[in-house]
Amino acid sequence: MDNSIRKLDIEEINVVSGGMKWTPVNNPDVIDARGGQFTALGLTFTVDLEGNITSITPR
Repeated sequence: MDNSIRKLDIEEINVVSGGMKWTPVNNPDVIDARGGQFTALGLTFTVDLEGNITSITPR
């Protein structure tokens, strides 16, 4: 087993479950972490990179 620390190439990232990719993912179960969150009126709003609300949860 190779325990060396190194950067993964794109082919290795594509086979790893949960690997970070820079291309958009069209999957409603995936939250784009580049967006953000804000809380108002006792609710937490999650927004994507373009400012669209992706989820609303109670605080």
